[in-house]
Amino acid sequence: MLLQGTAGTARPLSSRVKPPKNMKQLRIIFLLAFIITLIVSCTSNEVPEVPPQNEIVMSEGMTITATNDIGTIEIKAGKGLDRSYTWNGATRSVIMWPRKERWQGKFGIYYPGPGNHWQKHDGITRGVLEESQIEFPSVEKAIEFINHPSRADHTVYTNDGLVVSYQKLEGAGGTLTVEVFQVLINGEKPKELKGSKDNAIKINYGKV
Repeated sequence: MLLQGTAGTARPLSSRVKPPKNMKQLRIIFLLAFIITLIVSCTSNEVPEVPPQNEIVMSEGMTITATNDIGTIEIKAGKGLDRSYTWNGATRSVIMWPRKERWQGKFGIYYPGPGNHWQKHDGITRGVLEESQIEFPSVEKAIEFINHPSRADHTVYTNDGLVVSYQKLEGAGGTLTVEVFQVLINGEKPKELKGSKDNAIKINYGKV
């Protein structure tokens, strides 16, 4: 096939279209760029945000320190769904799961502790964790919930309804159970709850 030149002379098409001289080098460059992009995407530290519909208790940078009958635990909210738990000199962290539907009145975030997901510390290799607001029609119903036999002996709470339950269990390789709730009475924080211990819970606000 011939193309007409500017001076009226015909030139072969092959003289106009020339392949790159270093195709092998170009393939290597493209391959390296793809690999780097893949590594960056796989090692990204971006933490998922809390869906706006989920009813959480803690804001980013907030720390709750609670002391009950078995000791003191510090719970820190990182970015998004990140939560860290510090007890007896070590910290363990998880990315919480947002609930997809309301469960027993709670529509917050949780972590069911699949497998032994933590390095062992203080006999603990996993965490069963929860954080949520929870609403009741009366103070009496709220106290009934707080004093449920599954948590009553290890729970502390404030007059305005911040509840922290903290337990260490021997089962399943050693389990840390932590629940953080904000009790609401008809949509509002209570002013007084019988049996509360305001001095057992401290709150600090910082940056992530």
